[in-house]
Amino acid sequence: MTKKVAVDWDEQQIRIVVGEVSGKQTRIVDAAILPIQTAGVGSTLRKWIQEHGLEKSECLVAVGRDSAELRQMEFPPVPDDELPDMIRFQAVRTFASAGDSATVDYLPTSRTEKGVRAIVSATGASKLDPIRKAIGEAGMTVGRIALRPIAAAALYQIILRDKTNDSTRSTLALIDLVGDEAEIVLFRGRDVSFVRSVRLPSQSPARVNALAGELRRSMIACGASGSPCDIAIWGTPDRHREELDQLAARLDQGQDTPSEKRLINPLQIVDCDPSVEPSVGETVGRLAPLVGLLVADEAYADRLIDFANPRQYIPPSTNRGKMAAMIGIPAAIVLGLGWMFWSQLSSRDSEIKRLEAANATMRDQVKTADASVQRTERVDQFLDADVNWLEEIERLAAALPPSDQLILKQVSAQADSRQGGGRMVVSGLVTSPDVIDEMESSLRDESHRVVGDGASQVDTEDAYRWQIRETVSVETESVRADRYERIAKAAEEEPATKASEDGESTPNPDAPSSDQGSQDASKSASLNVNVQPEVQS
Repeated sequence: MTKKVAVDWDEQQIRIVVGEVSGKQTRIVDAAILPIQTAGVGSTLRKWIQEHGLEKSECLVAVGRDSAELRQMEFPPVPDDELPDMIRFQAVRTFASAGDSATVDYLPTSRTEKGVRAIVSATGASKLDPIRKAIGEAGMTVGRIALRPIAAAALYQIILRDKTNDSTRSTLALIDLVGDEAEIVLFRGRDVSFVRSVRLPSQSPARVNALAGELRRSMIACGASGSPCDIAIWGTPDRHREELDQLAARLDQGQDTPSEKRLINPLQIVDCDPSVEPSVGETVGRLAPLVGLLVADEAYADRLIDFANPRQYIPPSTNRGKMAAMIGIPAAIVLGLGWMFWSQLSSRDSEIKRLEAANATMRDQVKTADASVQRTERVDQFLDADVNWLEEIERLAAALPPSDQLILKQVSAQADSRQGGGRMVVSGLVTSPDVIDEMESSLRDESHRVVGDGASQVDTEDAYRWQIRETVSVETESVRADRYERIAKAAEEEPATKASEDGESTPNPDAPSSDQGSQDASKSASLNVNVQPEVQS
């Protein structure tokens, strides 16, 4: 059996699982969770690999949702060999960060007469190259770069879901809690139906309430609203039992059939050395995607989204005997008539030379175009910090609870000039902790992350006894998508604007316009709004 190493990491730690893999047989022989040293991921990983004699091993890397765009998409009912090209074409047009150089892979979720549904993910070289560099520094070769929630789902499918007779009874929510994030995979029957990663508050009960709300929204998105939903969390009773019970209680409200709930230790459902589990402690649930990568690597690779080995066009197979007969008979005829075409070869040679010269000219144009694309990307990275704070404040005002529940004291916002996007910090007073949950749910969506610093009670006699501080982060992808949407809209309106200008006088170029004023306001890199309301007794 061949030893392979599965790895993933975040800003604080590296998670490693070593397995012996041969076809459908997998045995876990070692695991570790390492804090990242000052030297970086590559050096920290290299030291551990050398200590365990795993140099030149094949490495399977799991990456989180923050490293790739992910969407549920539908396509016409086409043959399987045509589906990769169709999905790549649609992803390049739809995804904000996808381009001709992007890596696109997908996981089919259902196929009917009406079409094919698939989970499609795309990422770029800026995400994949640092991963390959870190693994190379550690002395290993990259075998797979797979999406983390799909790898965990593959482990559940292979080991548990495929062997359960009643697996089609209801919807199943498979949850992987990674720090302040939750990776949610919804199963409908035996197949993956929906994948989502969400940011959660750091403290309960807001953490459980937020997770329950995200589960309900995910069920609505995949058409499972109102049906029973079983819950499975990767982890141990000591770490996750309380969260599991609270989550099941919230989902069961208004349901006639209670949800089934379970905790799954990924090292206990596979063949594993007894010494492995004590080495990772109660955080064993975080190893589920890595165990899934090892289990699915050789025999079940079609259940992964793998950026190192994306699905590609499959040439149709042919019958060699039939092909030989079809070629042999015409070849005999061609040989007899070949002398008739010999005189045309010289003209064909001239045409080939002309085409080669044309290709050489096109190569220079391609290099120029590539340089232009790189310059455009640098401009995009600079403009990603151009958050429209007026719209963000308007959205904030619309989402805040009424004044009898919340008093706003301070709003500050600042753009991130290096990473793009920005964040808005909101401080104020509320009447109860329930108002905080309502406020966070209203402000959170796919383009905004909301993280609270916790609520503290204020010694006062009025109704506003809880002090809060919430951070609303505006995602870089959202800023870029909005910018391109405005550019496209402006391009559509430009012909109509030019036509109307033929009958109007030329405006004064020195006079500032209302559009220019709004743009200047939206380009402000930071703002600070202080509100000191009179507290009602």
